[in-house]
Amino acid sequence: MSEEHLRPEALIELLREARAGRRSHPALEVAHHVQTVGVDFLAAELKAELDLARRAPHVSALAREQLDCLLDKEDGRYSYDTYLALPLLRAMTPEGTARRTSAAALIIDVVQFELAAFHGDHGRLPLCRPAAGTVRKRVNHALRHLGRHGFAALPAGLDVFDREAVRRCADVVRAAVDPEFLELLPATVQPVSPVHDEYMFIRVLQSYESVFDELVDRAAETITALRAADLAAAVTRLSHAAEALERASLLFSLLATMTSDTFHAFRDRTEGSSAIQSAQYKRFEALCDTPSAERLRSDAFRSVPAVRAEVLAGQDTIAAAYRALCPSRNEEPAHRAFGAALARLEAAHQRWKSTHHKIAVRMIGDRPGSGYTAGTPYLKDRMDGRLFSTTDRRQTA
Repeated sequence: MSEEHLRPEALIELLREARAGRRSHPALEVAHHVQTVGVDFLAAELKAELDLARRAPHVSALAREQLDCLLDKEDGRYSYDTYLALPLLRAMTPEGTARRTSAAALIIDVVQFELAAFHGDHGRLPLCRPAAGTVRKRVNHALRHLGRHGFAALPAGLDVFDREAVRRCADVVRAAVDPEFLELLPATVQPVSPVHDEYMFIRVLQSYESVFDELVDRAAETITALRAADLAAAVTRLSHAAEALERASLLFSLLATMTSDTFHAFRDRTEGSSAIQSAQYKRFEALCDTPSAERLRSDAFRSVPAVRAEVLAGQDTIAAAYRALCPSRNEEPAHRAFGAALARLEAAHQRWKSTHHKIAVRMIGDRPGSGYTAGTPYLKDRMDGRLFSTTDRRQTA
């Protein structure tokens, strides 16, 4: 049986009860309604009530984050971060090793959404539903990606339409995830449209952002290890960063199951949101090596002023920390191991950019990007960009 869809007036009543303190904020009911009609199609009266709800003195910080992201266009703040509800998602996500399992929960959520939609279990994002073959391919790609996360209990050759088997797979992943994170997870998808594939699109982009969070952590830890002259620890951290990027590349196979026509059915409503605005990706890049003056003047870095300010303030980098060790090369095997780890990370990054460019060409061709950018020409121009300067790469060869 399909999930019951709350009509706007019923949701408004729940919001009013929450403002009066008679119940908690209906975060999941709000999310369900948004996923049924799309943010751009919310009734004006409902949007006004949502605005009142976030201004209530007793509203929780997480509820306010949800509503701030939801009302971003109303406020004139629409961006990549708010489209993906990243402020809410990051506020919910535990630090440290739990980040990887939380990221895995995003992908198993895609699996469950796809299969529930295929079997008619919900009415969320009802337009342009994919055919059975696409669903099968999509779920298989998602489970293969989860295998790279280390969930060895996921069976090979799973029949994705065996609902009980898929449920067991989901239980394996969800058992490793923080329960509070799982409880609010449905609230972190706020599609602009009711087009089915926008759900997967949002989850994949959120997964990339979780990878970038991990990359920033590993880069900072690498710098700390190098400043302590601990090359072995630096190699380990760099290797973990490379593994994260290699794992992330598998997510492109999920996006590749989406047709260009379906993508454009919702893409035009995301004008003003672009991955060029990803602060964590630029932060990772800048922690590897100081960007050139030209790169810092680019739209990419001007779109993330906080990261640009960190660079201009003279933040430390992996390249600078390693150069400081070079005069005392009295452990050549350790230096060779570091060079190999750095080369692996560079290669993983180049493959990631190449695959990103190919997917973008197939999806948008020569159309402009959605964040007022040049689109695929920008991605092509960045193909020659490296995380580390030529000098640094030669030193570690």
